[in-house]
Amino acid sequence: MEKNAAKIVSSAVLGMDFRTAVINGKVYMISPPTIHKIAGAGYYLSGLKGDNDLDAVLGMMKDMGNAAHALSYLINGDDSLFDELSHGTVEEVVNALKEGLSLISVENFMTLSVSARNVANLIAKQKQ
Repeated sequence: MEKNAAKIVSSAVLGMDFRTAVINGKVYMISPPTIHKIAGAGYYLSGLKGDNDLDAVLGMMKDMGNAAHALSYLINGDDSLFDELSHGTVEEVVNALKEGLSLISVENFMTLSVSARNVANLIAKQKQ
């Protein structure tokens, strides 16, 4: 466990914690996403329905537009790559989304999710 943790930290410091994706013959580098990138991708993936299993949900994705938008956010933090990515196959884009989302730490994501819910509850709570 310590070896794995040391490897993760070292790769992050050295900038080696990224995934590559090939879409329509072009290689894209996906770095660990920031909150901004996660929010942008989440906007386009928010309509997905299905199991709690991310692989199953992404595997059912048929809307190339939303998939390409979400992947553009994971790669670049904006929609600038949408046109390029939409020329790839659905399988290429979905596999790249899986790779990009695999860079998100589950523990950090869950902590963020709980914090966001608590803030939302505080904001929406009526004063008595």
